[in-house]
Amino acid sequence: MSTNTAVRTKKSDEDKKLAFKKALSTAIPYLGLLILIVLFQILTGNFLTASNLEAIFDQGFTLLIASMAGVFVMATGNLDFSLGANAGFCCVCATLAATYIHPIASIPVAIIVGLIVGMVNGFAQTVLRLPSFIACLCMMFILTAATQSLITGSSIMMPVSMMFWETFARKLIFGIIYMAVMIVMFKYTRVGKELKTLGVSPEAARQSGVNVKKRIFLAYAITGLAAGIAGFWFMLRTGGAATTTGQTTTSDVIIAVVFGGMSVSGGASSKISAAILGTLIVTVLNNGMVMAGFGGDPQQLVKGLLFLLVIAVSTKRDPNVIIK
Repeated sequence: MSTNTAVRTKKSDEDKKLAFKKALSTAIPYLGLLILIVLFQILTGNFLTASNLEAIFDQGFTLLIASMAGVFVMATGNLDFSLGANAGFCCVCATLAATYIHPIASIPVAIIVGLIVGMVNGFAQTVLRLPSFIACLCMMFILTAATQSLITGSSIMMPVSMMFWETFARKLIFGIIYMAVMIVMFKYTRVGKELKTLGVSPEAARQSGVNVKKRIFLAYAITGLAAGIAGFWFMLRTGGAATTTGQTTTSDVIIAVVFGGMSVSGGASSKISAAILGTLIVTVLNNGMVMAGFGGDPQQLVKGLLFLLVIAVSTKRDPNVIIK
């Protein structure tokens, strides 16, 4: 066998192995979701009932909103640690606006507050040149303190007249529109492509003509906007706001996106579908464990172990540059 033939054969074998690994990596999240559904149906006997499927949709709705926006920041190789605190703070602002101004005012107030917070995060990183980890962590502390200051007790209630706003039909229609917008923006426009390029190499992105500061600022603005929307739906679902609202959202978003098959390091492998699939996995896991009789601590333990396992398998880059 000639040298050229041997080289071509070796390259062909390597290509087949890479294709197999890619296919396996894509299939694992779907397989994991299927296993969870079958397992919880066996354990509970009524997991796939219409009422429980609606409950799963209701429980995962706000997480889906936050996760799909979180992909925009994670694609750049960064994480928005203030996402959950931002959603909680927006929930408080929306509740106060509905109570003291007008119920309709809660919508723009939540969205504007979330957007401003996201823009401040983007400004801190692009103009003040603060590492995203530091900037977002400080913002998280500020928003947590602000939330606790605005809520004198443990919670505040929205006007009773707003209870009818939260219906399955409204959430379904909004969810479809929201997903369509986010998918088109990330997958079919320059925004998503350039954000993924940033995750691979900011310098390479800059040399290829990408306005790095503008794109990073936009990513955080999108995440902040989504936090405002999530905060509004938090208010409708719980009937108000509490000091603990949004407390686990940030971690749930990261876990969901990673479970959905996206590397926490971002880059070229970033995909918006990971947020949708990951949200389903996390919500099914939470719902199924509750129905099976497991409390909050076992849930966190299982999610933590699974998260470590997925991170160990999916992350190949230097752990020192996972978060920039």
